[in-house]
Amino acid sequence: MSLHGHDRMHRGLAFRSLLPMLLVLTFVSGISSNASAQVTLLSDDFNGASLDTSKWSVSVFTGFQDTSIPVTQTSGQLRIGPLLQGTAASGSHFNGITSVNRFDFTGAFAYVQLVQPAASNTTAFTMFAVGNDSNNFYRFYVSGTSLVCEQKIAGTKTSLATITYNSVAHQFLRIRHDSAAGNVIYETAPNNNGVPGPWLQQFTGTWNTTAVPVTSVLFEMKAGTSFTETNPPGTVIFDNFKAAVLIVQ
Repeated sequence: MSLHGHDRMHRGLAFRSLLPMLLVLTFVSGISSNASAQVTLLSDDFNGASLDTSKWSVSVFTGFQDTSIPVTQTSGQLRIGPLLQGTAASGSHFNGITSVNRFDFTGAFAYVQLVQPAASNTTAFTMFAVGNDSNNFYRFYVSGTSLVCEQKIAGTKTSLATITYNSVAHQFLRIRHDSAAGNVIYETAPNNNGVPGPWLQQFTGTWNTTAVPVTSVLFEMKAGTSFTETNPPGTVIFDNFKAAVLIVQ
């Protein structure tokens, strides 16, 4: 075989060896004017017969857990509830799921579809968090008619932005790490046939890498009550979770 023939053969083998990696990259839009790709860290459409325990534990890392609140995977969705009502609900009563593993979130995002929050005529909470432990995290929550971007750093909670919750415009919630600027970004999007529509930024601020090491984060979805509820808070429904690293081309 000629020298040129050997070169062509080696180039072909090199391309084939890269093909599996190339196949896991999918193009996305709405993040940068440059072409972008993503490599999935963790995803779940909750379509299995039961919760995937290799991905999730029925636990919460951002606060107290009440294991009496049901957490189920039903009809292709994650359901938390019915949440507690009446005098028995005084105090903190939350349940949900946390990722089994920690992930390097550098330049990454995590989103979830919020199909149904707790009833708006209650003060019950529906929450989606990215963080390190019960004293250090970033999260969205819906309570009543409000959607709140919140952080808890070194045990101190701060509401970063509060907007009127819209079940159509805010059906997808995303927390993102901007590695170039070192920021945390909160974004919302409408539903587009089970995937996010165009993202709208709700808040951006500095990611505290001391309190929330970006190389070791957990993901959490939870719901519950902190006060006695006159009206039934109902069942919270999540779907279509995804976390991925962004690769700008």
